[in-house]
Amino acid sequence: MYSQNVPEINRIAIARMDAAGHRFTTGRQLILATLAAMSQPATIPMILLAEPGLAQSSLYRNLAILEECGLVTRLMIGNDYALFELSEELTAHHHHHLVCRYCNTVTDVDLPTPTEELLDRTLGQATAARGFKLEDHRLDLVGMCNRCQKKGVTS
Repeated sequence: MYSQNVPEINRIAIARMDAAGHRFTTGRQLILATLAAMSQPATIPMILLAEPGLAQSSLYRNLAILEECGLVTRLMIGNDYALFELSEELTAHHHHHLVCRYCNTVTDVDLPTPTEELLDRTLGQATAARGFKLEDHRLDLVGMCNRCQKKGVTS
């Protein structure tokens, strides 16, 4: 689902990092490549498991810098549970999320083009009516995943 074009990701990242006054270090490059390979939102432990060469101590700091530069998006689930994914600019793929409120699993979901266009128009009208210029939207659909339903988790 995500763009696997790592050279293009690196080209964009170098420009963004340079504009923000940061260096595009080997560690930051490895984080972006790892997220691209994972193709799903991931927690810090998931990232470390996927790429043991990353140091946990620098991962937190580097994710914050990558987020600041618009290369990584942080998804907050509840008050203290965060997942990270490549920004839509890097993936060239607009999507939304299914969030399980019981196990905190996050799954990407695509809407049909007509639905996405209707959503864009509706949100644009609602925000314009309040003098707000809409630039983008994210939609998180919260509920219970199939795995938790099969386990019999009760709400």
